[in-house]
This record gives sequence, structure tokens and C-alpha cells, in this order.
Amino acid sequence: MKDTVIKGDGTSRTLKAPASMPETFEEWRSQLLAGNATMDIGLNSDGCTVVGTAMSKANLLSDTTKAALELSQSDPTVNDALYALSQKTQPAVLNVTTNAGVVVTATKGSKVLSATADSSGLAVLYPDEFGTWTLKATINGKTLEVPFVIDAIAVFNTSLTTDLEAASWGLISAVAEAGNAASVWSVGAKKTIKLNGVSYTAQIIGFNHDTKTAGGKAGITFQLVDCLNTTYQMNSSNTNVGGWKSSAMRSRMSEFLGQLDEDLQSVIKPVNKLVSIGNNTSTIETVSDKLFLLSEVEIFGSTTYSFAGEGSQYDWYKAGNTRVKKVNGSAAPEGAV
Repeated sequence: MKDTVIKGDGTSRTLKAPASMPETFEEWRSQLLAGNATMDIGLNSDGCTVVGTAMSKANLLSDTTKAALELSQSDPTVNDALYALSQKTQPAVLNVTTNAGVVVTATKGSKVLSATADSSGLAVLYPDEFGTWTLKATINGKTLEVPFVIDAIAVFNTSLTTDLEAASWGLISAVAEAGNAASVWSVGAKKTIKLNGVSYTAQIIGFNHDTKTAGGKAGITFQLVDCLNTTYQMNSSNTNVGGWKSSAMRSRMSEFLGQLDEDLQSVIKPVNKLVSIGNNTSTIETVSDKLFLLSEVEIFGSTTYSFAGEGSQYDWYKAGNTRVKKVNGSAAPEGAV
């Protein structure tokens, strides 16, 4: 907030009298002496070097702050808020939902907080500093360790779980970014996603396999277990001129991305994919994609119909798992008997 600074030349205020102001000085003087004369006094910005911040409910005590401080008064004052703040020994409350009996710790520098989840699976911590804390919990022998930012005097809620289906995409992303996803989940672990409102099953096919466009490895790569219910052509005609980079299928990926739930969209990282430039050419180029189809070698581990250099086999397929993808529950091509 800013203070008002007047120029000091006698022009910092304006006076406005009411229409009912007496016409004679004697009458006005009588009103002044009686204490019932009225007049509006305003700020004249032309008479100020700096016009200060106008005080209002929004910048003194907003409804958001009232709720965060749990003030019960219908019309609390700033003093009420300051008193409530003085009674709080911690700046925030962090509710962590996990498995019953699990010990959750929060660490920031030399400070370590700890709480054991009750029978309902709730562990409550009271971080006493703003900034990034590291949350840690060991669940069924698997350790989760993720960052969590405390940036306000408020109640925060998060969850720690090793159940991939139950885990939020925010938690999955945090574990992946921390680099320990492979110690928490396994290749083949599945999670339901929605595309344009339709549910599909995705599964982990590799850890630290793809290189992020921004640098470093993508902690997890997911692939749909089966195909979309609607089929699409790679190109409008039987050609691969331009390769994956210029294909009609690749251009559809941005459409599919926009049909995913927002919490999933927000954590998908673009990665570099090595692809042929097409037209029976062995030249390999790099493209950056968030969604993509796998190359022949990424599935089979070798090439028969494509050129070498389009990546390497994912662990799911390296383990000899099925390569069959169904469309609407059927693995047979359309029109097959």
C-alpha cells in the first residue's frame, strides 16, 4: 500500500457544499456553531505528488482472509484478524490423507514435523515456515517423497498413496519429477483416464525412458491399454510423405490433448521423439510431442517395416507382454470375419 503525499501548495483537497447550504455567511456560521453544517471533503489528485492506496474491504480484511483465519464475527475488524493471528502458533495446517497408521513427515532444512494417520487415514501437520517442504511416507514398504509448498496462512489438503488408480495426477507428477516413480509403481500399473468424457485404461510402459524437451528424463510414460473407440487414418491417403511430423494423425494429438481432464493435461510434459522423415527415407529427425504413437522398434525391439533409429523398446514390451490393442473390445480388424 502507498501513502498519499501532498504537494503542500494548498490544493490537496476539494470541498463540496450541499445544495441546501445557506445563502448567507451568517446562516452558515450558525450551522457551523451548532454542529449541523455539512460538506464533502475530497482528495484532489492534482494537488498530490503521490496518491495513496484507497482503503477498502478488499485490501484490509477480505472474505478469503476471514475464512482462512476462521473468524466467527459477522463483520470482523482488522484488530479481530490480528488477534486471531496472534493466537495461532503455526502459520498453516496441512491435512494429509493416506493409509491408517502411516507416519507422515514434513522436512524443511533442519526442521522435521511428524504425524501418524488416524483410523480414517488423516495425518495433520503444522508447518511453521513458508516455502517448500518435503513430504515423506512409507506405505506398504514403498516410500513416497514429494515437495509441497506452504505459501499462505491457510488449511492445505493433499494425499499420499501408492495406489496408482487412487493417486491424483498432481501426486503422480510429483513422484515422477522426484525421480523415484519406479520404486513406488511397476511397469504395467494401470489408471483410468477420460478422453472427451469416455473412460479408457492407461498403463505405465516405462520409467525414465523418454527425454523431456526441456531436459532430463520423463519419470513415467503411459500408454492406453487399448485403442480409442473411434478409429482414425494416419493420413487422408496411402502415403507417409512427411513422416510422423507432418502426418494427419499427429495433428489430431492436440485435439485429443484438449479432451483430457484438466488435471491430467496440466502435468503432461513434452518429450523428444526420434522419427523418420518418411517417404522411404532413413533420415531421422526429432520432434517434440506430449501425445504420440509408438514406433515399430519401441514396441517390437527391432525393425522390419521402418528404419532404425526411431527410439528404443519400452520395458513393458521388452518383458514380452502383449502387443495386441483392441478397438471396442475386439482385436479383429473392421470388416474381418
